[in-house]
Amino acid sequence: MKQFTFVIRILLFLVLLFVISCNEDSVGPEYTSYDWPVSSPEEQEMDSQLLSQAFTAANNIGYVDCILIIRNGYIVGERYFNNYNKNTAHNVKSVSKSFLSALAGIALRDEHLNSLNSKMLDFFPEYIHQSIDPRKHDITIRHLLMMRMGIDHERNNYEQIYNTPNWLKTTIELPLLYDPGIKFSYNTFQTHLLSAIMTMVSNQSTLEFAREKLLHPINIDVAEWQQCPQGYYFGGNNMYFTPRNMARLGYLYMHDGLLEGNQIVPANWVQASLTNYTNFSNSNWGNLHNVNYGYLWWLGEINTHDVFLAIGYGGQFVINFPELNLIVVTTAESNLDWDTADRHERYILKIVADYIEPAIQD
Repeated sequence: MKQFTFVIRILLFLVLLFVISCNEDSVGPEYTSYDWPVSSPEEQEMDSQLLSQAFTAANNIGYVDCILIIRNGYIVGERYFNNYNKNTAHNVKSVSKSFLSALAGIALRDEHLNSLNSKMLDFFPEYIHQSIDPRKHDITIRHLLMMRMGIDHERNNYEQIYNTPNWLKTTIELPLLYDPGIKFSYNTFQTHLLSAIMTMVSNQSTLEFAREKLLHPINIDVAEWQQCPQGYYFGGNNMYFTPRNMARLGYLYMHDGLLEGNQIVPANWVQASLTNYTNFSNSNWGNLHNVNYGYLWWLGEINTHDVFLAIGYGGQFVINFPELNLIVVTTAESNLDWDTADRHERYILKIVADYIEPAIQD
């Protein structure tokens, strides 16, 4: 009987360990972050009390996992919540698109891509059939970068595409609601086509290409990255980075693609990526005003200051204030419905507008 009781206790202990490990996995993997220099807010001319209020506001709402603030290249504020820490990689959702944009610019520089006007279907001849909409032959790589392929917004078809056995085929076969190039219509699976194309032209997986050409040169790495059923890395979604490593992309673009004397991303590509191609009228989204879009980067203004942003579902942000030499990175819960995600994203932008940008003292 004693032996039986001992065995039961051992089994219960093992079950407990398993549950704990599952909970830790749900938070995200541990991964070494780039070692940013650290400074006090006041040394970088920011008000520490306002930053403290930002952290309190984030903590009180419960769904923010991190706020990281970098001024003049120094970390001046950093708080983690919900069991995250500086070495915990987070699913950055569509912030992945801005990393993919950088990879496209590198592929163009290295002549893996001949032109942004190259036709998308040239890379997928197996999906061409006699009854295909002839307009699909007009879709270019540039259209994929600008979200102008012509298909419906992902809010209406994301799960439908994701749950099919072939994301590429399903995306190419979607009906065109607009002529290619005419109208902005946000859909992640356009950028997944771009990831597959970069794999084909570079003879490397998108992950291998990213590590060789972008991530390792800026001393970061991706901790995880989902693949589609065909094995292509999910272009524009489900990359896992620590917030400190997310900030490196913003810092790189704040310096026109130049880092420590190395031109990682072509300067002309950075400028092209941050050019407004949408010209939306009266485009305000909470505290983000004059919202527009470049090549997989968002553009706008916060408190009259120009910003460019990498934005991920639910509140994953890399917000760059070039005039202020300020980068704000946030991560947050992402397992949400569309309306809740939108409310969370707007509130995080409000924290930035109400506390973090006003903390600038100069």
